[in-house]
Amino acid sequence: MNVKPMFDRVLALPIQEENITKSGICLNTIETQTKKAKVICVGNGIYEDGVFIEMQVKKNDIIFYEEHTTAKVIIENIEHILIKQSDILAILSE
Repeated sequence: MNVKPMFDRVLALPIQEENITKSGICLNTIETQTKKAKVICVGNGIYEDGVFIEMQVKKNDIIFYEEHTTAKVIIENIEHILIKQSDILAILSE
């Protein structure tokens, strides 16, 4: 199935992070709102006030986002998120 996000939206696959160390220590017991995801595909960008805003993220980027800013969608029985570029907090670089 082909999916193409519209305008400034990004389709991403949430990354499940382990919160228990190898030695069995629980790092946090309260789930945080900040999450990570891998970008699957991006829209073309958007015009705001007559100015074209290009997409700053690209396929395979790892992003940080707040869970409440996303729309959850199921694609081929896998939960993905749709998020506006302006709601992405950061791009993780190695």
